Amino acid sequence: MVAIVVAALLQQALTALDCDVSWLITTAERMLGGARLYRDIEEVNPPASVLLYVPPVAIGALLGLKPEIVTVALVTGLALLSLHHAARLLALPPTRSTPYIAAACAFFLLVLPADLFAQREHVALIAGLPMLALLVARSRRSTVRRADSWSAGLAAGIMIAIKPHLALALILPALWLIIRQRSLAAVQTPEWVAAALLCTAYLLVVQLAFPDYTARMLPLLRLVYLPGRDSWSNLLAGPMVMIPAVAAILTLWLSRGRPSEAAVVALLAAAGFAAAGLVQGKGYLNHGYPAVAAALVAITLELGRPGHARAFGSLCALLLALGGTYAYDRVPQPGALRDAVVRVGPPQPRLIGISFDFALGHPLTRWVDGRWVGRRGSLWVTGNARQQLADAALPAAARRRYEAAEQADAAMLAADITRQRPDIILVDETPGVRWIASHPPLAQAMRAYRPATRVGHVTLWKPRPSR
Repeated sequence: MVAIVVAALLQQALTALDCDVSWLITTAERMLGGARLYRDIEEVNPPASVLLYVPPVAIGALLGLKPEIVTVALVTGLALLSLHHAARLLALPPTRSTPYIAAACAFFLLVLPADLFAQREHVALIAGLPMLALLVARSRRSTVRRADSWSAGLAAGIMIAIKPHLALALILPALWLIIRQRSLAAVQTPEWVAAALLCTAYLLVVQLAFPDYTARMLPLLRLVYLPGRDSWSNLLAGPMVMIPAVAAILTLWLSRGRPSEAAVVALLAAAGFAAAGLVQGKGYLNHGYPAVAAALVAITLELGRPGHARAFGSLCALLLALGGTYAYDRVPQPGALRDAVVRVGPPQPRLIGISFDFALGHPLTRWVDGRWVGRRGSLWVTGNARQQLADAALPAAARRRYEAAEQADAAMLAADITRQRPDIILVDETPGVRWIASHPPLAQAMRAYRPATRVGHVTLWKPRPSR
C-alpha cells in the first residue's frame, strides 16, 4: 500500500493536473478573491465543480503552498480514507489475497487516474465507494453502525451533487438489491436519507447563492453545450465502454457465472458509470474513468476469492489496468509554448486566449505563474455553436440563435481584452485572425496588439509599444 501511495505521488510530481482541474482551481481562486461565479467568471458545470476546489485553494493560501500540491495531498488522503471505510463495511476475511486486493484498489484510485487525478469524476468515485460497499453489506444483511450509514450516505450525496447522472452507479446496484431481497426495505435505510438530505441542501445552495447559474448559464448550456455529442461509434468503442465490458466478461468467466455480491455491485456500478458517460455523450476520458475503475475493482474482488486466482485472469486484469493508465496519461506538456510566454511576457503575465481548445491556456497559465483575465476559459460557446451551425438542415430560427451566441461570445472576449489589458493573447490558428476580423468589436480590441512570436499553431500577441 505504501508503495502505491509513493508511486502515485511521484507520478503527480512528474506530470500536471489537467486543464479542467487547473481551470477550476483558477475559478475557485477568483471566486475567493471576490469574483461572482457565472457573472465575473463563467464555468460550464454547476457550482459543486468549483466548490470542490475551494478548500485546497483556501488551505494553500493559508499555508503558502500551491493549490495543486494541496489538491493532490487532499485527494490522496480522501482516497485512502474512502478505501478504509469501504474495507470496514465489506469486512473481507483476512486471507493471503487481502493485502493484494487492497493494493490493487489503491492503484485504481491513486495511480490509474494518471493525468486525470483530482478530476471531478475521480473525486466522485472516491466519495461513492463507501456507499457501494454499504450496498454489499446490506445484501449480506450485515449489521451496520448508524454512523457508517450516515457517513457513506453523505459521501454518496456529494458524488451525486458533483454530477447528478452519476447516481446511476448507485441506482443499478440498489435495484439489484431490491430484486434480490424482494423488498423496498433494502433501500429504506439511513444512508439514502443522508444522501437525499445533502442533495436537497445543495439544491438550496445553488438557488440561493448562485442564482446566475439557473438564470444565465442554464439557457446558454441548453442552447450550445448540451446538444454537442460525440458519435455513438466513438463513444461505444472508447475505454469507457470497452474496458468495463472486457472486465465484466473476465469476471463472469472467473466466477463461472456466479460472481460474489461485491463483484456484482462493482459491475453494476461500472455499468451505471458508463451509462452516465453515454448520457453526457462527450466521450471525454475523465467521463469514463469511474466505469473503468469500478470494473477493475470487480475483477480484482473475483480474483481474490479462494480458488479463483488464475494466472490468465490476473494477466488480463493487469493489462487492462495498465492500458487504462496509459489512456489517461494525456495532459500535454507544451514546453516550447511555456518558454515563449516566459520570454515574450513580463513576470506573472496576464493571459487570455482566442481558441476553441480549452487546454491551450490551462494549465499553461498556472505553469508560468500567470493570471487568466478572461471570463471564460476558452471560446467554448463559439466552438459548440459552430458544431451545430455545420448542420445544413438546421432551421433558420435555430441558426440565428447560434449565430447570436457566437457574436455574444466574441463581444465578451473583446470587452475582457479592452478592460483587462492582458500582457499576452494566445491566438490559435483555429479560429485564427479571419475569425477575429469577422467580429468588429474584437478586431477593434486587437488593434492594440501585434504578433510577437509563433509556436506551432499558436501565435503570441503582445501590446503594441505606446507612442
